[in-house]
Amino acid sequence: MSINYQDLTLALQIYTVVLCLIGLFGNANLIIATCRHKTLRTKMGCLIMISTIAHTICLLSELICVKLKLRFTQTHRDECFRSVVVYMFAVLFQSTLFLMMAIDLFLAVIMPIRHKLWRRGPYLFVLCIPPLLFSCFALFIEEIYINHDDLLICTVTLAAPPTVRFWGTLVTFSTIFLAVTLIFITAFKVHANERESARRILRHSNSITSNTKCSDAKLLKSLSTLMFVFICSWSLSILLSHVSLYFTKSIAYEIQKYNILLSLPTFCQNFFVTGLRSPRYAKAYAEQLSFLPFDLLGFQDSPTSRTVSSNFEDGGGQLPGQLPTLDQYRRSKMEEKFRFPGCPSRMHQLEPTGMKDFEYSFKGAV
Repeated sequence: MSINYQDLTLALQIYTVVLCLIGLFGNANLIIATCRHKTLRTKMGCLIMISTIAHTICLLSELICVKLKLRFTQTHRDECFRSVVVYMFAVLFQSTLFLMMAIDLFLAVIMPIRHKLWRRGPYLFVLCIPPLLFSCFALFIEEIYINHDDLLICTVTLAAPPTVRFWGTLVTFSTIFLAVTLIFITAFKVHANERESARRILRHSNSITSNTKCSDAKLLKSLSTLMFVFICSWSLSILLSHVSLYFTKSIAYEIQKYNILLSLPTFCQNFFVTGLRSPRYAKAYAEQLSFLPFDLLGFQDSPTSRTVSSNFEDGGGQLPGQLPTLDQYRRSKMEEKFRFPGCPSRMHQLEPTGMKDFEYSFKGAV
C-alpha cells in the first residue's frame, strides 16, 4: 500500500491551522483575563502572560508559514532565515522564559517576604532580560554563520546552520535541566514548610487539623504541569530535530516536516493549564466566555471554580446551599473550641507568624 504524500501534506496543514486557531483563542483569553483582573496580575501571572504573548507570535508565524507553504517549498538557508527570524526569536525567548518562571517560584518559596516586597515592574524587567539577551545573541550568531545552502523545506530549526543548531540544542537542554532542578528543590522546600507548619500546630493543640492547600503548592503544581507539557512537546521536538541530523538527508527532511506535530501543543498550553489548575483563572475564563452557548472545559460548573475558588479567594467561605468541605468543618470546630463568650476567635494563635506571612506572600498567585 503506497503512501499518498499529497494527502499527508493536506492533513498536516489542516492540523496546523486548527491547532493554531485553538491556541490563538486560548492565548487571547488568557491575555485579556490578566489585563482585566488585578488578582491575576501577580509576578508569576505576568510571567505567564509574557510567555503567552511569545506563544501567540509563534502561532501567528506558523500560520504565515502555512500560507507561504514554507514547509513544502524548496529554498535557500539565508532566505529561510529571513522568513522565520521573528518566529525564531519568539521560540528562543519562550524556551528560556520557562527557566525564569522556575527561578521566580524558587525565590518566592525561599524568601517569601522579600519576594512580596519587590516591585513588580522592575522585577519582571530583570527576569525578562536573560531571555531577551539570549534570543538576540543567538540570532546574531546565526546571522554571522548563515550560508546559501539549498534546503528542500524551510523550518525554524533548519534555518539555523548545523553548528549553531548543535550549540542551541545544548543550551536549550541545559536551561531545561536547571528549571527542572529548581522545581524539585522548590517542591522539597514546600514539603518541608508544610511539615514544619503541621508540627507547630500539633504542638499547640491535641486536635489534628487539616490545612487547606497553600497557594505555593497550587503554584508549584501549575508550573510543573507547564514544564511537563513543555518537555514532552517542545523539548522532544528539539531533540528529534537534532537526531535527524544523523540520518540521510531525505529522512531528515521528512522528520523536520512533521516535527510540528510535537512542538505546536507548547504554544497552546497556557490557557488550558491555568484554566484547569487555577481557580482564579477558571473563574475569569468562565466570566469572559459566558456568552458561549456551551461551557468550555466545564469552567463554570467544575469543582475548581465552585468550591476551591470560594475557599481560595474568600478565606474559607462557601456558596449558598453548598455543603462545607472537610477542611472548613474541621476549622469551624477548632474555632468553636478556642472561642469564649464575648471574645473573638483565637484560631490566629494556632497559626505561626511565619506561616501567615508565607501564605500572605502568595495571596493572589496562580
